[in-house]
Amino acid sequence: MSSFYYIIFFSFCLVSCSTQNLSIQFSEVSGIEKIERDLYVLINDSGDGPYLYIIDSKGNIKKKTFVLGAKNVDWEDIAFDGRNTLYIGDIGNNLNKRKDLAIYQIQIRSEIKPHLLFQDTIQAVKYSYQYPDQEQFPPENGNLNFDSEALAYADGKLYILSKNRTVLYNRICKVYECEFENDRMNIRLIQQVKLKGITWLTGSVTGCDYSDGKLYVLTYKRIYIFEQHKEGFKKVKTKLVPFQQWEGICVDSNNMLRIVAEKSRLGKQKMQTIKLWN
Repeated sequence: MSSFYYIIFFSFCLVSCSTQNLSIQFSEVSGIEKIERDLYVLINDSGDGPYLYIIDSKGNIKKKTFVLGAKNVDWEDIAFDGRNTLYIGDIGNNLNKRKDLAIYQIQIRSEIKPHLLFQDTIQAVKYSYQYPDQEQFPPENGNLNFDSEALAYADGKLYILSKNRTVLYNRICKVYECEFENDRMNIRLIQQVKLKGITWLTGSVTGCDYSDGKLYVLTYKRIYIFEQHKEGFKKVKTKLVPFQQWEGICVDSNNMLRIVAEKSRLGKQKMQTIKLWN
């Protein structure tokens, strides 16, 4: 690697505060969410069953919980409303042809049992959906933009961000807004944003989280910050992270992010805390 590349890389890279290697059980980790002080929920993707893993900030597993009423076809991200409800996105769709996409809604606290996650099993409610703008399963190569690995909760709504696999790659990430109404989930396309990258591998979204009016969006080599406005999400900052198969992101505190990577040719499964930039 040239000295010029090192200068560019370290000039723009986020400051890494700490890194923990994760258990081999997380070799296919796909999502992370903070639920309270020093407690996080992790999920794996299709290589695992319908399990939630509760860990601490060091990566130690505190509980493995089976999710009743759920199937892990391709779990890709999780979101938390900050109070009582966790959402699992069975939204992986590599070939863009799935017709069984789903969001699982899980109550993780109640008045009687404040820590339902620490039971051996926990119940989920399934909400099936399809993208309103998808007409072919799969679509043509130039329209392969119905995969997703990113789910966030904000102000009573869920947001799903697409993972673009178009040929030729056009850098467009689609933002869908989801609202729950009685026993169904309504979904609509609200925005399209263009991200950096010359291929889906370097440019596609692999995770997101929302906090305090900002949407934090992860790819294999970048973190974006979008601010929420009446007219939609507006990109305000972009920073590099070391290139790896990063799969999940959560806001850890007011000035910290936490990201997780699955095992790949780019490195082992790990969890990294990153200090937010000014």
